[in-house]
Amino acid sequence: MSDFQIDGVSKSYGSNKVLDNISLSLEPQETMVIMGPSGCGKTTLLLITLGALAPDQGEVIVGGKSVNNIPIEDRGIGYVPQDFGLFPHLTVYGNIAFGLRVRNMEDGEIRRAVGSLLEAFKLEGLAERKPRELSGGQKQRVALARALGISPSLLLLDEPLSNIDEATKVEVRRNLKDTLTKLKVTTLCVVHDPEDAFMLGDRIAVMYYGRIIQCAVPDELLRDPKDDVVRKLIAPVYVLKRTQT
Repeated sequence: MSDFQIDGVSKSYGSNKVLDNISLSLEPQETMVIMGPSGCGKTTLLLITLGALAPDQGEVIVGGKSVNNIPIEDRGIGYVPQDFGLFPHLTVYGNIAFGLRVRNMEDGEIRRAVGSLLEAFKLEGLAERKPRELSGGQKQRVALARALGISPSLLLLDEPLSNIDEATKVEVRRNLKDTLTKLKVTTLCVVHDPEDAFMLGDRIAVMYYGRIIQCAVPDELLRDPKDDVVRKLIAPVYVLKRTQT
């Protein structure tokens, strides 16, 4: 059984249909990337999965059970927003510990868990820094550590590379891919940059005007794009591969 399913999800705002009968399923430990232009509905789908928005129809299924009526805090889902969502008044340690404190873990357990996460994400020397003292890549690692500290069944990433400067983006993207591979957590990630999609995704779902128009492994998308829309959206990857050969 799939770890996670979106079954026939639709969402409208007035006459504007943002999501049109979306269905997807993720296998255990898979990273699925939803790629599409700004305004196509990617973030809306992520927020419905999280529980911050309710679908007009359809179900979000985690671990074989519908979570439509389950509040955010009880869904067991980790979430990293586009701006990383770090609390500016808390240290790196405090940010990572936040979700554990909300779950009423004992202080000793929190210290051990945060210590393990600091080590896993190579943040030991940054524990007492505030977010304003961190680079974009460091903020991303703190946000990932906080999201994964609750041992989620599903990790959601909203444009995880959009706030990374171009000078370090390639390195941060590679580190993010290595982290997701190592941790083996089932992940749903939305991006607009096709290069990010092809680097991060085990499979890529191409979204356009609220619909999934093709879902395939990266090589299949390159080899056999379904139509001109897919061909146009992944064109930068063709160009990049030509320059590398």
